[in-house]
Amino acid sequence: MNEKIAEFSSFDLESVETGKMVVVINGKPSDWIWTFAGPAHPRTIEHGERVAREVLHRERQMDQAARNGKKVKVPEESLEELRSKNIESVVNRLLGWSPVNLDGQPLEFSPEAARALLSDRKKQSLMTQALEFLAADDSFIRRSGGN
Repeated sequence: MNEKIAEFSSFDLESVETGKMVVVINGKPSDWIWTFAGPAHPRTIEHGERVAREVLHRERQMDQAARNGKKVKVPEESLEELRSKNIESVVNRLLGWSPVNLDGQPLEFSPEAARALLSDRKKQSLMTQALEFLAADDSFIRRSGGN
């Protein structure tokens, strides 16, 4: 019995540099496109390393306190702190968006404009869409003829 040998390029396994999220408004895809940095993009790597350094620093502090016989108080993160971290995570990977008018006025991309939109609880669907897009396995896969 001959087994079929799989054959493909290692390029096929690589994620794309950027991914495009179509913003859904009132349940319908819009013409507004957000571009995010992919897993191997320098912005994503920088953000991941910064978060990892913060975690390692906290762990070292707690370990050192425990070794010195001090009570270790695990810092408790508030819901607002978690929300802020999530917003920063999205903003750090958001590279830009397509031209858009919001309430009749052009909304130019900037990290500050993105942060303001994502912080507005009345626009929670934008935050949810961005987080889901960044977490989805297929957001940064190579597609034939595209990306």
